[in-house]
Amino acid sequence: MKKLLVLLVAVCAVSVLAESTVLKVIDFETSEGYQAGELLGQNGWYSIFSGNGRQEIVNDQTTAPSGSQYATYNKENTGDGPNTAVKFDISGSYVAGNKLLISWDQAGSTAQNGYIKLHNAGDTGKNYDIEIAEIIMYKPSSTYAAITVSNKDKSGTLTKGVDVGDTTVFHHFTLLIDPATRCIKEYTVDGNVIDDITDTYYKNECDGKARGGDLIDGVRFMNRGSFDNFKVEMVPEPAIFGLLALAGLFFVRKQR
Repeated sequence: MKKLLVLLVAVCAVSVLAESTVLKVIDFETSEGYQAGELLGQNGWYSIFSGNGRQEIVNDQTTAPSGSQYATYNKENTGDGPNTAVKFDISGSYVAGNKLLISWDQAGSTAQNGYIKLHNAGDTGKNYDIEIAEIIMYKPSSTYAAITVSNKDKSGTLTKGVDVGDTTVFHHFTLLIDPATRCIKEYTVDGNVIDDITDTYYKNECDGKARGGDLIDGVRFMNRGSFDNFKVEMVPEPAIFGLLALAGLFFVRKQR
């Protein structure tokens, strides 16, 4: 028993060295070069069927789920729904064989459903619609947020709704993906694992035709709503072993 305990402790110690590595952060803070006001044009955000004055960065520490600033639609603008995106490249820092944990905070609005779309356009030349997943926050006539990905057999898309209560406040989302297989390993909403999404595939794999790249390379913020605290982390496999070792320690201690 002592040898088992020592082995489990050793595995835990090694796994500490395998912490996740942050590859991309979009938190809309001044430390990242963002200023309150118009979102378009800041740090590479570009228009997709949108225009100036429709989305803005707001400095409001009481509302922002992280830091003091977040992006939202301009409530004073009555034009078409905002639709903007930003591209980024994590390929230089990503190490093959690791998984990626994508996380963000998202809120809806009373005016219109809102979307976050996670892109993997790769070298297709397209600015949008090549997606890992699409997440919609419904306006308050519904209490649901929904994700759309590929079915497990790639025969079409799967949309799964989750009751989040008040859709106009921020909720936290995570998506764990395996770029090697273009597989979604875990999806959580406010810390709850949504089992139906486990072992599904990137949305653009829904007809079995591989499109775009394996890595996330952009995010799109569409229609009404708010967005903050976006992060992409590289998660090494040893971290998973560390969690298993901790579970083993707990089990061994209960048996003593």
